Amino acid sequence: MGLAVGAMGMSLRDFCSLTPEEFRAVVDEWQSVRVRQPWEQTRLLACCLLQPWSRKTLRPTDVIRLPWDKKEDVRKTSGAQSTRSRFEEMRQKAGM
Repeated sequence: MGLAVGAMGMSLRDFCSLTPEEFRAVVDEWQSVRVRQPWEQTRLLACCLLQPWSRKTLRPTDVIRLPWDKKEDVRKTSGAQSTRSRFEEMRQKAGM
């Protein structure tokens, strides 16, 4: 709640009306705007500055690798599989 109301500037009423999935989506977007975008811009700028002195074509990930470059793909696939398996489990318990 401190993150939502304090750092993100969300009202208490808005915070209480969100489901956990909706709140996670809001936090992911906030992190993207506040944390990831400045790092992505810095990495791209460094790549552009180093490119004239490089013999090969540089990609931004060649200059610096950020923590979310690979973890994002793993989280999306494992989360989708986990949700699907939980759905099937709940469906079987309900007798459907």
